[in-house]
Amino acid sequence: MTIGVVVDNEFDHDHRVQKEIRLLLEEGHTIAVLCFDFGKTYKTYPDFQVTRVKIPRKIRDLFVLLSTNFKLYERLWQKNITKFISENKLDALHVHDLYLAKAAKKGILQSKRDIPLTLDLHENYPAAINSYQWAIKGWRKYVVQPQKWYDKEGEYLNFANHIIVLSNSFRQDLIKRFSFLKPETIYTHPNMPDFDSFQTFEKNEYSVPFHSNLPTLFYFGVVAKRRGIIDILPWIIELLEEGNEFHTLIIGPTDKADKDVFLSYVNHPIANKYLTYMPWTDMKYLPAYLKKITIGLAPFQVNAQHDSGVANKLFQYMYGEIPILATKCKAQQELIEASDCGLLYETKEEFKAAIKKLIESKTLRETLGSNGKEKLIELYQKNADKAFLEIYNE
Repeated sequence: MTIGVVVDNEFDHDHRVQKEIRLLLEEGHTIAVLCFDFGKTYKTYPDFQVTRVKIPRKIRDLFVLLSTNFKLYERLWQKNITKFISENKLDALHVHDLYLAKAAKKGILQSKRDIPLTLDLHENYPAAINSYQWAIKGWRKYVVQPQKWYDKEGEYLNFANHIIVLSNSFRQDLIKRFSFLKPETIYTHPNMPDFDSFQTFEKNEYSVPFHSNLPTLFYFGVVAKRRGIIDILPWIIELLEEGNEFHTLIIGPTDKADKDVFLSYVNHPIANKYLTYMPWTDMKYLPAYLKKITIGLAPFQVNAQHDSGVANKLFQYMYGEIPILATKCKAQQELIEASDCGLLYETKEEFKAAIKKLIESKTLRETLGSNGKEKLIELYQKNADKAFLEIYNE
């Protein structure tokens, strides 16, 4: 089967999509990818074809800003998807994420090829866009009108023949809220890391520019208020001021809207001594960083967006046998409790107590870390991240 994969980014750093493609290739399918070209130098892929839509990044961002009420973004994708389907003679279309569903369906109809549409949901998009600072602050909230996506969600889901979600809890939520959805057409694909790639990275024994003799807290991912990392930085500073000795390593890009607040904490006199921030690192270095870490942080704000799935950082911590300290977002709470691989908190006092407990007890850390790795291996053995392949093997 020839499957077309559509993603509205530059693709090269989208590890979830790349892993899905590798799994599909292993099943014997032919893959073609449609993505953006923002005028950079991109990788080449010998096993599949990549078609890129050339557009300045600022124009693309403007289209996204206007996409709730205007059809510029939809028409851009509809035109390119139609051409993509016809030129590659696709047998199926696999699109990421909710907001591309309508353009994808129109592209299929316009191509006059009767092919199924799989909609791959990376998040609860209506809840997500209503948490993005760029969409809800100042004049932008009147242009973006993010609340309208709660009304659009059902319409866009209905365009798909199959739906992929990050967690079973989000799957059940969709089934409960939308009676037209058939449970057998919704598949769960958790955000687990690619074992093969991680094992290759470990064999190469990459060195990383970080070392601390102190216990180290680790946050890996986008730095933003909605991700909770900015919420806990004052608590980390309090712990340091109280005489607790540990280091904090944060790796990930910072949302523009939250950059000033974040840097004010990073530059705090005491945090400045015990906090290292890196804006980015290649994924190949992650296993090396995990070997230097004591506690993995998953401080996401509890809301419908973060309830919809387990972030890949939790699975990455589990791979590295790192105990997790996390908030009680539904999906990640279920994973942590089921695998007994970390501690959960709701308040500042619970967070601080958990940090002290984990730092003081090496035995507890080792037990939780071992439990996490064991659960991750079990999920792999059960092919938890391959269930979506049934869509194309029927």
